[in-house]
Amino acid sequence: MDLFDLMTKGADPEQLALDRLEGIVALYQSDEDEVQDEALARAIGLCGKQWGGYKGGMEALARRHEARGGEPLDAALEPLRLREEADDPGALIRAARARRARLRRANDARAMVLARYGGLEAALAPTPLERMFIDAAARLALDDDPWGPLAGWQFPWHEVPPELRAAIEAACPLPATVTDARDEALIWEARRHDLALLSDGPGEAVLPTACAARHHVVEELWRRGLPIRDAAEFEARLRYWAERGGDDGAGYGTLLADLRSLASLAPTGRGGDDTKDKVRRLRAENPAWSLARIGRELGISRQAVHKHLKGGPS
Repeated sequence: MDLFDLMTKGADPEQLALDRLEGIVALYQSDEDEVQDEALARAIGLCGKQWGGYKGGMEALARRHEARGGEPLDAALEPLRLREEADDPGALIRAARARRARLRRANDARAMVLARYGGLEAALAPTPLERMFIDAAARLALDDDPWGPLAGWQFPWHEVPPELRAAIEAACPLPATVTDARDEALIWEARRHDLALLSDGPGEAVLPTACAARHHVVEELWRRGLPIRDAAEFEARLRYWAERGGDDGAGYGTLLADLRSLASLAPTGRGGDDTKDKVRRLRAENPAWSLARIGRELGISRQAVHKHLKGGPS
């Protein structure tokens, strides 16, 4: 009798099979596709021999995890995952590969960010743009920490105090149009995205307080704080509410008011000569623009732009 026989003498054969199956299933999390594929084939073979099929073996393993108890969340999730695997063989491996792919993409994006800034220290330090607002609001700070409170403000779900708003506006005038507010808000969002890629965990990607205040203010201008002047600005605001405005219905009132404002700005009568002048002026000022781009700026079709440029009727 060899050592294995001595160790397993009197043991329950099903429990021994479950021990083997559990070890095999653990290989589903391997970083190597070949190891995962081989493990799945071994598990299917073992389950077929011991339980009459893969589903029966996964169900037995799920019951074992349930009997163990442990942390409530783990005790509930692991049997659920095993039963999903029983119904869809290879699901655990596909999930593991998807996680690996996401991690690779995140690492690639992180490397690109580091290359763009010139290293981790430079990427995490305030940029020249950020430093401009930090310095402008320094008199409102309690200490030298750029991420500390300013005039009692630190969290973006609170309104920015008037003295802080005045400081960031003195550093750089606020956007005067909806599209300019959108463009600046997207710059701050891109910076936050870079910081999130470099952060150690959730909640670490935070702009310096003065910059967070600036972002809060310009996003509110994009959201509803500025009147729209043309179709392009209405589209910019519509995109805000469609993509990030939430589902509490608050955007409907803003967009309705904007739509009425846009209608009041529309020329009365034919207005052909006025529109024609605008089309030709935009064409002269922006020769690289396409007819579609000119049409978007004026709220008319590409075909109408073509007719105006050719001198035909609107």
